[in-house]
Amino acid sequence: MKSTWLKTATPHIIAILIFLVVSVIYCQPALQGKVVEQHDIQGWKGMAQQSFEFKEQHGHFPLWSNSMFSGMPAYTFTSNGAPLETIYIQSLITLALPEPMSFFFLACVTFYFLAMVLRVNPLAGIMAALAYAYSTFDPIIIAVGHNTQMIAIGYAPAVIGSLLLVFQRRYLLGGTLLALFFGLQTSTQHIQVVYYTAIVMILISIAYLVKSIKESDLKSAFTGYGVALLAGILGLATYAISWYPLKDYAKETMRGGKSELTVATDSTNKTKGGLDKDYAFGWSYGIGESATFLVPRAYGGSTATMVNNELKSEFGDNTKTAGTLMEKTGMQEDQANSFVKQLPAYWGPQPGTSGPVYFGAVICFLFILGLFYVKSWHKWWILAATITGIFLSWGKNFSSLNYFLFDFLPLYNKFRAPSMALIIPQLTFPLLAALGIQQFLEDKDTDEIKKKKFRMTLMTAGAVILLLAAFYFMADYSGERDASLKQQLTSSMLGGAKQVTPDVQQQAEGFAQTMVNSLRADRQSLFGADLLRSVIFILVAAGLFYFYKTGKIKQQVLLIGLLIASSIDLLGIAGRYLNYRNFVEKDEFEAAFQPTAADLAIKKDTQLPFRVFDQSENANPFESSRASYFHNSIGGYSPAKLGLYQDIITHQLAKGNMQVFNMLNTRYFIQQDPSTGQPVPRQNPEAFGPSWFVREVRFVKNADEEMKALDSASLKETAIIQERYRSNAGKAPVYDSSATIQWLENLNDIVKYKSNSNSDQFAVFSEVFYDHGWNAYIDGKPAPYVKVNYILRGMSIPAGSHDIEFRFEPPVIRLSQSITVISSAIVYLLLIGLAFLSWKRKKLV
Repeated sequence: MKSTWLKTATPHIIAILIFLVVSVIYCQPALQGKVVEQHDIQGWKGMAQQSFEFKEQHGHFPLWSNSMFSGMPAYTFTSNGAPLETIYIQSLITLALPEPMSFFFLACVTFYFLAMVLRVNPLAGIMAALAYAYSTFDPIIIAVGHNTQMIAIGYAPAVIGSLLLVFQRRYLLGGTLLALFFGLQTSTQHIQVVYYTAIVMILISIAYLVKSIKESDLKSAFTGYGVALLAGILGLATYAISWYPLKDYAKETMRGGKSELTVATDSTNKTKGGLDKDYAFGWSYGIGESATFLVPRAYGGSTATMVNNELKSEFGDNTKTAGTLMEKTGMQEDQANSFVKQLPAYWGPQPGTSGPVYFGAVICFLFILGLFYVKSWHKWWILAATITGIFLSWGKNFSSLNYFLFDFLPLYNKFRAPSMALIIPQLTFPLLAALGIQQFLEDKDTDEIKKKKFRMTLMTAGAVILLLAAFYFMADYSGERDASLKQQLTSSMLGGAKQVTPDVQQQAEGFAQTMVNSLRADRQSLFGADLLRSVIFILVAAGLFYFYKTGKIKQQVLLIGLLIASSIDLLGIAGRYLNYRNFVEKDEFEAAFQPTAADLAIKKDTQLPFRVFDQSENANPFESSRASYFHNSIGGYSPAKLGLYQDIITHQLAKGNMQVFNMLNTRYFIQQDPSTGQPVPRQNPEAFGPSWFVREVRFVKNADEEMKALDSASLKETAIIQERYRSNAGKAPVYDSSATIQWLENLNDIVKYKSNSNSDQFAVFSEVFYDHGWNAYIDGKPAPYVKVNYILRGMSIPAGSHDIEFRFEPPVIRLSQSITVISSAIVYLLLIGLAFLSWKRKKLV
């Protein structure tokens, strides 16, 4: 029995070892303690630093953070979790490997699991798993820091494989694993990837229904649906602590379409309860840009990949752009190459990109093979998912479909960057490739049919190559930023002229046009180099099949050859976007948050709490969390900030309304000293402080009037409140020159004040209004509070001396923790039951 078990397990052990070796070699610096220099992780560290400092002092993460956007729920980026979470199983699956090694290993193992569920040859499964894990989208998102997205992508094959087990009538095993893996994928909080996974699951379910109708076996279909539905619900419930609070919060964010304003908006660009279309569809993959699936630099590569030494290293000469610059200006080679580094190779329609989506030339060829060889019902859901993913990725470039889906498909209007939908074909391409190899090896058709199918494969691959070759010769390689580049070059030439005559103007424009033309020629060279590369890999793959069909090589040689060719192909391109240069020492990575002299000076101010607005960076202060690492900041970094706060940014802070900065208690502005270029703190003595009594309350009809009132009102004296809050606003304040309100303490989730007055007063608190958990108490008794000045909290305070307290007590947290504990316990019991049944079965054997 042991020898039988070992024989069965050996291919899988080999697969795991291969995945381990490849991930170790590819991410070798991680074993030396180095980390990937990820911009988005730095952003997260900035936003989460205050929460970690709080945990060090109090033993748990706070639910509210003061460090970003004047305050927001902290559970959107840190969590105390819940006991019994299944996340501990992730360490077992990934062998506790360091990041990002564990990400690639996870994606490989789960895809291999999917391939084994579909009974694919292990070597073909290994090849497809490596293709899925190292398709360029994955190293690119890791390089920029989208770690949770990568983990969610890693679990997608396991979720799909578990569903297929259910449809194979292995209900207990499939249902348990579906609950486990769907829960783990949900735990990443990357709902967009979960959504795309769900789309694939729906398409599988439809294809399975068609299959069941043809086979007159609807009972099995509906049993499978029932098991899958229960397992999916259980899986979601295991991480209610992750998504349920976010669901509650999302309603109030810009992603949830939260804005009370109706003025100065484009109704055709808005979707009820969702993002603006312009924002959501900004990163739409070009229709022609889909050529990168087979030719990675068909559109130049990435925005950061400049046309410089890449071409020089490939062709042993300078780029055409650098050569033109040296010829026209007499510039030295090093200077010319340095200048050319500033010119973007990417010429596609996206605002910018960190790299192309490349599935691999060998995989694309095998995908075509699968189209002609695969006969099972799986081909149809794979094709449907592939087409769906590509169409969704085109976004605004296929607006007739995607704008309709954005308006009417449930939850779809919460997501941005349609190009992310390409994770669907990223999965389906290697999957159909693996199934194609399997069907090719098992093909029992006549020799004539076999020849016809292989001939059709070669002809289709050849047609695709010819189409790309025609594109190579016919494209103009003109990018959307070329016009501004030409203008900059013209202005640069004219800047050195003593007198701008028509001839000088013409010469400058001619030089600029020549430079742009040279840049376009270099882009074409990049396309050509990768097109030739892909053709070579396709020829290698086709040659392996030819030699196998003619009996010159055996099956194992064919499979190993395809595995090696595909892996060299994909790893070679993946290395362009994530390699040893992306790794830095951990201390160096942490150095991004070294305090400046301005930060240290502000830290010395230990009086009443205040906020800081950092204008010293070139980056948008509302897209940077550097200041949040050290201070309570007006700005910050979050893809889902509160919608009301975004309105304040757009309509008040962006135009510099100091009254609004003052009411947000902005005591310091960090600005760049023009003489030294160093950041310096500028104190704002007019900041209102953490709370104040106003002389009057002005009621307005709606949010539009409320926002407009902020333009001119004296906000230290007047509170602006909408009519709908009148009943909770209390009595009109009676002026009392001796009245005081004193801030006592702020522990993130608890804020305390002390008031003293001879008459009823109305207090404004420089705290963000968020009624999904904040409760107010006066002398320990619940008290109403209202939204004032569009974004802050206000409260009527009776005469006398009172203790005032705000507590952040979102009921959704306690409820979601209970759901997570109960559901996780059920999953663990199911896993223990499966292990026991497996052990008992082997014992009986």
